[in-house]
Amino acid sequence: MSLPADSLPLWVQLISLLIFAAVLGCAVRTAGWRVLKSNGLVPVWLAAIALVGFLWNMQIGIRDGLVLHLLGTASLVLIFGPALAVLASSGALSISIAAGNSALMLVGVHGLLLIVLPVWVAYAVHRQLRRWLPLNPFVFFLGSGFLGGMLALAAPILVSATLLWGFGVQPGWVIWKDYLTLLPLMLFPEGFVNGAVITALAVWQPHWVRTFNDADYLH
Repeated sequence: MSLPADSLPLWVQLISLLIFAAVLGCAVRTAGWRVLKSNGLVPVWLAAIALVGFLWNMQIGIRDGLVLHLLGTASLVLIFGPALAVLASSGALSISIAAGNSALMLVGVHGLLLIVLPVWVAYAVHRQLRRWLPLNPFVFFLGSGFLGGMLALAAPILVSATLLWGFGVQPGWVIWKDYLTLLPLMLFPEGFVNGAVITALAVWQPHWVRTFNDADYLH
């Protein structure tokens, strides 16, 4: 999902940077900082940034521009909410840039591709499940956690494949053969990691999970 530095034209990079900066500004203003501090979850949030940054640096490089890694976005969204999830993922992206696994000049593109899009997908899945299905713990664990995690990873992979093909970085047959065919192999681990994390926290530390309310799901 991480694109090579010279894969996109400058105008795409600049527009993406402006949009991502606007999203970051909105996230900083709307994030639940007081709730995070009052619940004593600041160390948990910082630890989540480090763990997600570690996941992002465990990359599978297939060809130039064809790179895959886990995201952990659904867990961040369900635990901290979308605004803090955007900021935590931004911290993970900074770690990836510092480690040399992400191009600094594509920070806006990667911010939209690996942060804004997955956060939106994971939160949308959670909201739709709450709207259309019963408030059952297993719906939360398997739906918001497992399914939400898989879809949050699938979206940036498909969009990045479209960008790589559209801007001629790799031919279509290479993207299909060496990139998209690995999509099913990546989705299950992503869903399992997010589902397992959310299940464990909802059982043992439910006050950590902002989107899980005992009154809604257990009574």
